[in-house]
Amino acid sequence: MKIFKWCIDNDIRVYREPTRLGKKPPVILVLDYKGQIKKGTEVFSQGTKELEHKIAEVYEWAYDRAHDAIQREMRIKRDNSS
Repeated sequence: MKIFKWCIDNDIRVYREPTRLGKKPPVILVLDYKGQIKKGTEVFSQGTKELEHKIAEVYEWAYDRAHDAIQREMRIKRDNSS
């Protein structure tokens, strides 16, 4: 829950996008990082544990990348101010 909240607070969202029209169509995942959109290629059935697990995995991946980048940026600023 901490990762999800941090991502939402930092404009990182993962959502489902239907691959076709109809009732409960297959979906792909879309990562929106501050307006920068990345679409996945893997197709999932809606309402499955596999889909929910993948969404959590993408949030964790995005958190790790963004959090590491922020930490690097802070180190660089600190080192340059010395």
